[in-house]
Amino acid sequence: MKALDWIFGARPLLHLPVWSVFLVALHYHNELSGDRFGYQDFLILICLTLLGAGACYLNLVYDAESDRLNNKGHFLQRGILSERALMAGFIITSVSGLALSATISSLILFICLQLFVLSYVYSAPPARLKDRPIGGLLSNGWGIGFLSAVAVFPHMQVDNSGLLGWDIPFYFFAAVGSIYIVTTIPDQYGDAVAGKETIAIVVGRKGSLLLAILLMLIAALAAWESDYPVLMWLAVVGAVGMLVALVTHSDHTVRLAAKLPLVLLTLLAGWFYSVYFIFVVVLIVATRIYYARRLGIRYPQVA
Repeated sequence: MKALDWIFGARPLLHLPVWSVFLVALHYHNELSGDRFGYQDFLILICLTLLGAGACYLNLVYDAESDRLNNKGHFLQRGILSERALMAGFIITSVSGLALSATISSLILFICLQLFVLSYVYSAPPARLKDRPIGGLLSNGWGIGFLSAVAVFPHMQVDNSGLLGWDIPFYFFAAVGSIYIVTTIPDQYGDAVAGKETIAIVVGRKGSLLLAILLMLIAALAAWESDYPVLMWLAVVGAVGMLVALVTHSDHTVRLAAKLPLVLLTLLAGWFYSVYFIFVVVLIVATRIYYARRLGIRYPQVA
């Protein structure tokens, strides 16, 4: 059971954006290059996962109070994992991810170093970017969106059509940033009590949704101009979901609006890589069983 506590304490479902962004970007990159998913791509995924796990362990420590107020977290609050153990987990997984990335290429190491630094300044004082409106937005857009997409390149590629020769990393920067903004809305009360200044607290529910819609439409425009119609329609559907949340004034529609683009992106990645789809289904079922039996919680939920 303790091993399972460590696995689910790393909150694997929160890794879905990183995995799905990487796999979708990889598919489109391979369409251009003629490559296929290989052993090196799997190693890069492992690096991203290890660094993501470390970020989640660290976040559990520094978000303990707001997680308690928002009825989230549970691992530290119930004594399942101690603060000291979580900090050790952060160090071990982060160092392992960096060490593995160094064996792949200098570019992957550089990307992972950025992710490591972001994971620390995102949660830990004095920076605590997650508690700041612009810092939280840029950290998520850059780390989960842009860098996860750029990680499909083991070596830097620049041509006369622009940086990397394609716009998918910029698409994901805007799309992930949009989703992040919406996720701050349900936690608005607990975050305010805990002294945070997220986007939802600073500009309110309506302002947050309008900004999220704008970013999602920017993502759609980037995909349209780069001739990626599937990604364009994914962003358009995401923007419509956020518009529905704006006009209905319902917390359930806000949660659905935050999850809809991620679900569609994960399904797209699963369409490109069927093994990933099976893995996600198994992971969701396993997470549901673990949270029910270990914590007495119904998780994940639709909204």
